[in-house]
Amino acid sequence: MNNFQSAFISYGRADSKAFATKLYNRLRAENLEIWFDQNDIPLGVDFQKQIDDGIETSDNFLFIIAPHSINSPYCGKEIDLALKRNKRIIPLLHVEQITEEIWQQRNPDKDPSEWETYKAKGLHSSYPNMHPAIGKINWVYFRENIDDFEQSFAGLLELLTRHQEYVHQHTYFLAKALEWERQQQQSSYLLIGDERVEAEKWLKTRFKEEQPPCEPTDLHCAFICQSVKNANNLMTQVFLSYSDEERELMKKITKTLMRESFTVWTNTTDIQISSLTEKFQGMYRYVKLS
Repeated sequence: MNNFQSAFISYGRADSKAFATKLYNRLRAENLEIWFDQNDIPLGVDFQKQIDDGIETSDNFLFIIAPHSINSPYCGKEIDLALKRNKRIIPLLHVEQITEEIWQQRNPDKDPSEWETYKAKGLHSSYPNMHPAIGKINWVYFRENIDDFEQSFAGLLELLTRHQEYVHQHTYFLAKALEWERQQQQSSYLLIGDERVEAEKWLKTRFKEEQPPCEPTDLHCAFICQSVKNANNLMTQVFLSYSDEERELMKKITKTLMRESFTVWTNTTDIQISSLTEKFQGMYRYVKLS
């Protein structure tokens, strides 16, 4: 089974390599398993796959806000995958903007006049091009020479331990669901026994007086509900009948019901290809004999 981490650190090297390294070392000192690209990408492998796996198997996604990370297409991909997998995202504000002096030090061969063009594109700042999902999450402030690192770090640790078990189950069942999906949804990869019962209980968890730390994905819901259905000899709680014109509505209703842990029968998910093949073969034999 997959190795899991408490957090994945996403950052831009130009602005935050030293800070990310310091953060990684402090988190490891707290006995937390942390995915960090400087340590977790072996030589001679597909680095993007390693990064994707790291995000999917980490309970939390720590995004270090700085101009380089905000404007990096690679960091953008990491954010998009964290959002797709409904990870708990914790933004850490590190650098609000860089000065012309810093820009010139990094680009000694460029003409000073290019600084204005750089600024006009918002590349010097963390704000103009910020991903909207990052912009609406409450940040942890780690600005150098402004915020107290130890105080901010204590706040981050408190966040990481909040609803820790629920968030880890999100990661664990996601890994199981992804394996099921990658194996063409074979029933042998579904949850069974106590693990299935625990997954169903997790899916039914509701946070009534606060926002949930993360939400189940549609894949979570489909995987867990299919596991329940499989345990009940494919019996379901809801049968959906619809016309072809209502197919998209059917999909929305199915996802909504599964999110509430209802098992659903539809012709797109519950008529096995093998069964159809046998029927067509029988029809072929009948026509041929007649």
